[in-house]
Amino acid sequence: MSSTERSLIGSVFERKTSTTQNLPSPRFAKPPGSGFPAVQHRSKSAFARAKEEGKSTSNARPTTVPLVIPARPVEQFQSRDFEVDSRTANDIMRQQISEENARRVANMTEEEREQERRQVLEQLGSGAGDLLERVRTARSRNSTKAPVIAEGILVQNEQAPAVSREIPIVSPLPGLATRRNLSRVKSLEDFGKRGTSLPGFDGPSSPSKASRQLRFAALTPADVYVYESAPVSPKRKAIALPPPPYAPDSSIISLGTFKENGLPRKRPLSPASPRGADSSEQKITDDRSEPEEGTPEYIRRRYFPNAPADNPSVSWMEPSLSSHSEPVLLRFDLTGTPIPAEISASLPSHLGLHHHADGDHAGYTLDDIFLLSRSTVPAQRTTMLNILVGIARRLGMQARDPHYANKVSELQGKEEELRKRILAAGLSAMNEKGGVGVRAIEVVWECIVGWNAMFDAERAELNLAPAVISTLQMPDFLTQVTELFTQAYLPPESLAQLLSIVYRLSQESNSIAESIMKTPLLLPALIQTFLLTPIPPPSDTLLPNPVALQCLVVLASSSRTNAVTLCEPADALLRFITILPPTSPFPESLATNLLIETLRLYATLASYGLYSHIATSAASYFASLFTYIVSSNSRPLKVAWASLVEAWIVCATDPHHTSPPHDILWSQVASWGWGAEILQLREGITEGEGEVCAAIWGASSAWLEGARVNGIRGGEGERAKTLETIHDSFIKGVEHNIVTASLEALRSELTDIHDTPLQERYQRLQRIGMHARVLSSVVRLWLACMSIANTDADTAAPLSTPPFTLPFAELSSFSAHVVSHSFWSFVTRGVEQAACKHLATFLAYFHRLSRHIPGTSPDLWVAQGVTILERQLPGEEEHAFYMLEAILAILTSQFLGAMAPPSIWEKGGWSVLKPFLDYAVRPNQEIYIAPSDVTPESIMRCTTLRLPSSSSSSSVPDEHRPSGLPLPHVWFTSPIDHLLRSGSSPVFKALPSSWDASEVDVVRTSLLLAKATQEIVVRYSLSQFAMKRSETVFACMKVFMLEHGQQQEHSSPATGDEEEVFRDPIVTKLMSDLLAPFTLGAASALPHFSKLPDIDLDQASLPFLGSGIPFYQFYTDFLALYDAISFSHPIFASLLLPPLALTYPIDYRRILWADFAHVLRTVRTPVDQVIARDLRDFLYPVERGEMIGKYVGPLLQGSVDGFLRLVAVHHVACNIWPDLRSKEAGAEQEDVAKKLLKMIVEKGEGRAVREVLRYRQVCEEAVIYPPACFETSGEWIADRAEFAQQALGGELHERLQAPPHSKLVVDAVQVVTVASLIVDVLTVGNSVTISVIPTITGCYRTLHGVQGSIPFLFLFAVQLGLISLTIIRAVQNWRVFNSPLYEVVVKHNIFYYTCGLLLSAVNILTQMLLFQTPYSLVCEVPQYFVLAILATRMHRNLWQIERQTHGSVTDTLMHISYISFADCAVTAA
Repeated sequence: MSSTERSLIGSVFERKTSTTQNLPSPRFAKPPGSGFPAVQHRSKSAFARAKEEGKSTSNARPTTVPLVIPARPVEQFQSRDFEVDSRTANDIMRQQISEENARRVANMTEEEREQERRQVLEQLGSGAGDLLERVRTARSRNSTKAPVIAEGILVQNEQAPAVSREIPIVSPLPGLATRRNLSRVKSLEDFGKRGTSLPGFDGPSSPSKASRQLRFAALTPADVYVYESAPVSPKRKAIALPPPPYAPDSSIISLGTFKENGLPRKRPLSPASPRGADSSEQKITDDRSEPEEGTPEYIRRRYFPNAPADNPSVSWMEPSLSSHSEPVLLRFDLTGTPIPAEISASLPSHLGLHHHADGDHAGYTLDDIFLLSRSTVPAQRTTMLNILVGIARRLGMQARDPHYANKVSELQGKEEELRKRILAAGLSAMNEKGGVGVRAIEVVWECIVGWNAMFDAERAELNLAPAVISTLQMPDFLTQVTELFTQAYLPPESLAQLLSIVYRLSQESNSIAESIMKTPLLLPALIQTFLLTPIPPPSDTLLPNPVALQCLVVLASSSRTNAVTLCEPADALLRFITILPPTSPFPESLATNLLIETLRLYATLASYGLYSHIATSAASYFASLFTYIVSSNSRPLKVAWASLVEAWIVCATDPHHTSPPHDILWSQVASWGWGAEILQLREGITEGEGEVCAAIWGASSAWLEGARVNGIRGGEGERAKTLETIHDSFIKGVEHNIVTASLEALRSELTDIHDTPLQERYQRLQRIGMHARVLSSVVRLWLACMSIANTDADTAAPLSTPPFTLPFAELSSFSAHVVSHSFWSFVTRGVEQAACKHLATFLAYFHRLSRHIPGTSPDLWVAQGVTILERQLPGEEEHAFYMLEAILAILTSQFLGAMAPPSIWEKGGWSVLKPFLDYAVRPNQEIYIAPSDVTPESIMRCTTLRLPSSSSSSSVPDEHRPSGLPLPHVWFTSPIDHLLRSGSSPVFKALPSSWDASEVDVVRTSLLLAKATQEIVVRYSLSQFAMKRSETVFACMKVFMLEHGQQQEHSSPATGDEEEVFRDPIVTKLMSDLLAPFTLGAASALPHFSKLPDIDLDQASLPFLGSGIPFYQFYTDFLALYDAISFSHPIFASLLLPPLALTYPIDYRRILWADFAHVLRTVRTPVDQVIARDLRDFLYPVERGEMIGKYVGPLLQGSVDGFLRLVAVHHVACNIWPDLRSKEAGAEQEDVAKKLLKMIVEKGEGRAVREVLRYRQVCEEAVIYPPACFETSGEWIADRAEFAQQALGGELHERLQAPPHSKLVVDAVQVVTVASLIVDVLTVGNSVTISVIPTITGCYRTLHGVQGSIPFLFLFAVQLGLISLTIIRAVQNWRVFNSPLYEVVVKHNIFYYTCGLLLSAVNILTQMLLFQTPYSLVCEVPQYFVLAILATRMHRNLWQIERQTHGSVTDTLMHISYISFADCAVTAA
């Protein structure tokens, strides 16, 4: 640029600091005479007035560029005219204070200085030294005078060139232009001070700012942060700091390094140029690179070529530089698609995604969207609702499909929460007009209809989103929908979405369907808007919508009340029947769909026995319709017609069951020839039309069943005509192929169902249900074609000739396969049960058919009935009752034989259980779910056609459950549950007057039924339908929990006329038989029982206790009852043991071994009688900690035996011996083992010590049962002996190896006693004489002295030896066993032996000295009495000491988990 040209941005000059106060503007300098300010006229603009004022002042702006001289050492300028003394009054005062402080410090002593230093540290903290050092450094830097520019002349400080810190004002130096927006901080003390203006920045500075003094706190590098830049805005203020010097300066602290290409930018940057020292090359490179149009650099070059490239005045146009350290929120575009973080910062702003608070990233966050969705600007609100539509659609797909490719990982797991928020946003805008309301309806549609996959839920409640549906406020929402239906401003698409929403809500539950029906004007508005459209339809009106008819079908299926209400508008729907599709004013496909849905609605009403009179009123139209259907190729139309005819035929079978009665008669059905018409539909059927064929077979079966009731000779003619038509087709025809294809398809579907993804499983279940309907219909038709004689006689012999041929072998094998298949675990919800309902119906029909197949024995038929009965689903209660009665009819006293006691049949047999079993199948008499195939009973009683959403919830009481199906495994023992709750049981409240049975009768019969069915199903390898081990245990537990004091048939003499139920001999025998297959002893004899899958007792008790009562609480009560009334009942005791397995929590073992330790001596269950799958469950993993102390106490006291003793010995031994301990045991466990062994040896009796020493098990091998586990041998014996030597020491180890002293004493006493008796008998033989007194009969011993003293001599010798051994043993072990108990034992043994020794000596002397007198035996008898008294006294004292010691030993062993054993010789008294 030439010198004559004038720059757009003028030069910047540093003003001289003035100490005088700035004067106000000249226009206010001279006040007017009147005292008021001068009037400012608006004839001149503010800009013109300011320009005139500028001319009147002397501060004219220089128009020439000042001379620029680089800062270098030069001779000091001699002129003093331009020097400015920067020493102010504050500086002089500060210098004086410093000098005064220095003099005071110099005059202080060391003690005074130290005292002052401590005061400073107390006031300023430990960092006072650093603080004072920084202040001193700052003052030293400020002492140097800054250069001053006045009148365009540069003043240089030449005295200290090496340490100069001035910032010279220069023109752009080479390379400076490439350093854009560099910031420099000379020191932390200078941070924030006003810096020198940069070239190109001519911002005005007010006088007030020039004299402003700012003070900042002392900063450290940790206090300086680099914050994210402010939003892009023209009003953004630039922070202009001088660039850093080229030479390194330690006083400068960096605030961060700018990486130009390190962060994403909203606009693509031009290629970065290399930054070198050669400014000319850099300038050439910058000139050659053409920036992108619209960028700030392009604007500068195009319109302001002379402006510097790094002008801070236009920095607001530059893209903001955000930090990578801060998280980037998830953002969405205008379609609801997530924008990746790496893209959101680089998208251009013209896409409309930057109109929000944060302009650095494109897109809208969820908070932005929810906030703007309530905007008052309709366009903005519409846009946000449209975004929510896309988000809801994506979240719904993500929630449905776990393998969805476009998942939003940030929102995973939050779908339901966001669904509620999005739905609330849509509901708040539904009443708005225009685009806002349309988009709001679409949002609600996505959250309710589009979120979940559409199920065929006409026969089941969905109940998929109760929490979301509850946010709708159903009454208000339905009222709002009614208003929208009646208003005509919504487009057809929005009306269709509203209809879909109502349809989806009707599928959710019967209660919502009831609300829809009760909403005023909603049903008329729906029918008027979507069904009763003008004919012919104008071009601007809606066409009829089949979804409306589907909605009516669902509403009618939900309850009989709704169906009655829908009978009134059903007449208007005849328009879709009277006008056939070929002549309909609507498109043919639409007319066909409307016709199909109308027929389905009529069939639904006929399932309740309603609206069947229309068949008579519109008979001519239905005749024409049949003619059209025969010629039509529409499969759904044929299925709908056959289903409607089937329902009407059932209504006509028993006209008394219709509403109103006699609405349709059998004579009318016969005159219309529906039987022949149904068979006519078979013409042209292909192998791929299995569903059509199933509907035809169902209608034909209903026709034959009705003819059996109303026809001539039981419908014999109708059956003959039907068989004549279909017989050949089932041999080699199409129908045979359809049955075979369905069997193969079902096997294939069941095989692949486990590999089916969750989102596709329902479709597979639907296909299974479709093929199952084919099989159930054909078996039903086969049964309907049987003669009356074979049908009525359930126990008749198998048929020699079937009505028509079926693949019986394949059907039988398939039934066995499907009844045991694991896919039933998937059939838990209502929609899944509705899809598989025809499969359960097929099994029920096949059970009836199998009775007539040759080779089916009665017990096999019972086994089939038991298994199929558990596979029946809600709605099939009639089939369940039929099978239950058939099973009980087979299980007679002759069939069961010795298994059934005669007393059971004397009390009525199975009739005792009939009320309880009926209640188990149908607990709620007010709810009757229609079966798959309509029956005369169902049309009269059914209350709904839809299955509940779930029928297996344990938290719902039985009386509130809509159905008891499917039955649990323990349905045989359900009468016992009612006995336990007899006060609140609905069965006891509704028992017939003829029922008269006691609790014992009910328990006997229930256990007998359980035992009989258990043995039969196991016999035919159907073990999965038998009661599991835990279920059997819990069932027997419930028997013991029954109220005691019941009147028994055979009273016990010990307890009187009343006793507990479990003491009944028959009950005890049946429980023992039920539990026997699950004991350890029966595991080898009955391996099929031991392999049965099992569950824990918590799950087994859940159906009875519910989720509110834990099994542990029940077990506590059970244990307390055992303590109170058991009297060591063996079965009662054995039921205490299963929860002691190590798979259960430690609480079960703690409560028995600690809280109820006194009952352990009564639990003497042998190991082989323990109810368990494997003994290993009680042995491994080895117990540690507190339970060891609880095992040691009873073991030392000898209060446990049998299985409990084995468990205690195992865990104690495994905590002692190295070969039994785990390899992970450390030094601490080693110390515990030694102390535990010492306690066992010191305090244990001989048996306990011997079992602990000899116990042997190997964890990896099979469990060794006692007594074999105490008799093994091996190298481990030597290892244990070495360990015992280390743990016990020499004396205890010698005692451990010596024979037990007590055993020696007992053996000696036994030998002496036996020897004395033998000698006494031998010497008596020749020593008896007859009395010489005639009147006295008797005999006298006349022994010689030596012969009479022989027994006493032998006894004297033995007693002398025993007393000698006792004294020697006492002296040897006195130091080791220095306890009161041992003193008592030694004292009494010695005293006993001494007395015996003395009395024996006296007897010897009297025998030898007085043998010729009658007084030779005077001391013999007293010796026996004295010894007996001494022995009794000794044992009495021992018993008293044991009672006193019991508490001490227990207290000592309670803390065995901490085994400190500070004093190993724990006293026993």
